[in-house]
Amino acid sequence: MENKRLKAVILLLIVIIVLLFVFILLITNSHKTVESVSTTKDVLVPDSSKNTVPSESPINESGTFAVEQKPAGTLYFVIDDVGNNLFQLKPFLKLPMKLTFAVLPGLKYTKACVELIKAAGKDFIIHQPMEAVGGQNPGPGALFVGMNQEQVRTIVINNLKDYNGVRGMNNHMGSAGTSDPDLMHYLFNVLKEQGMFFLDSKTTSKSVGLETSKIVGLPYAERSIFLDNNKEKQSILDAVENGLNVSEKKGHAIMIGHIWTEELADILLELYPALLENNYVLNNLTELFMGNEFYEDSWD
Repeated sequence: MENKRLKAVILLLIVIIVLLFVFILLITNSHKTVESVSTTKDVLVPDSSKNTVPSESPINESGTFAVEQKPAGTLYFVIDDVGNNLFQLKPFLKLPMKLTFAVLPGLKYTKACVELIKAAGKDFIIHQPMEAVGGQNPGPGALFVGMNQEQVRTIVINNLKDYNGVRGMNNHMGSAGTSDPDLMHYLFNVLKEQGMFFLDSKTTSKSVGLETSKIVGLPYAERSIFLDNNKEKQSILDAVENGLNVSEKKGHAIMIGHIWTEELADILLELYPALLENNYVLNNLTELFMGNEFYEDSWD
């Protein structure tokens, strides 16, 4: 009888031990499962403090968040030699882009061109004729080496008198004029008095424009690219590409073309959507000089 009771007690202890062991296993597995779920959740849910994705970011066609691009560069297109006629101007006035016209003073159609430019809401500057090394005739209202301060002032003020509000000037020809320190000093004195800026077309590598602008304290910039030294379409496209490279490195590029290049307006119209798509900003040249001072190192 006592043996039976002992066996029963031993059996009961074994059952209790087995039950305790099973209970401990269940508790342990349950804890591991909770840890596993918690770890998985941490991987799937990004830390909001890192701002990985803006809360209002647009979603592109692939279903992923589009990343906002920084401007690739600001482009300033300047169209020189305006004033000889109206028919060459009109295709450029129809362009949807911002650009700046450089208007020659004293020509038959100068005033009419300026009125059309203003009516189209476009920007313009004075295209100041200056002496060339080769002796070519720069046109009416030109500045020549050897003129004194009063002669320069009289000519420039006369060239400006019909165009109230014009903010800037660039040189027409001027390979001799822009390399003469005295003439440039006299010109920049007048422009500073008038609250204007000067764009150096860089028709010569010997220009003293940059140094003189710093002495006088005149807002100043230099042309980076001529678009149509060669009027072939591919050459113009290559020039624009060079300008885009400059803008990406420097932040902006000033590209000069000419009103008499027949295909230029059509080429700019053709390029315009792609320039916007690639995040380039197109502005009037005057907007480059909105600050009180602007000096630009040579881009050569």
